[in-house]
Amino acid sequence: YMAHFNAPKFYVELMDNTVERFNTVVAASFGASVAIFCAVAALGFLTFGGNCAGLILNNYSTKDGVMGLSRVAVAISIVFSYPLIFVG
Repeated sequence: YMAHFNAPKFYVELMDNTVERFNTVVAASFGASVAIFCAVAALGFLTFGGNCAGLILNNYSTKDGVMGLSRVAVAISIVFSYPLIFVG
């Protein structure tokens, strides 16, 4: 949801930029995003069943070091993606 304001910039930078080609790229990108989201959601549900929390990382133990690193990685991703709103 953070890239819509950059669409004109992406269109200009697209090689052989036509509206049809841009629509194809956008559709493929959304399709890939939905596929990845569905795969992660399905794996989370298969792992934890109906007791799955909204944030999948909250299902893991706070003592699990790898999941601790995952939580830090998510936090870093959020902090450093926020400034992208102001670029473009």
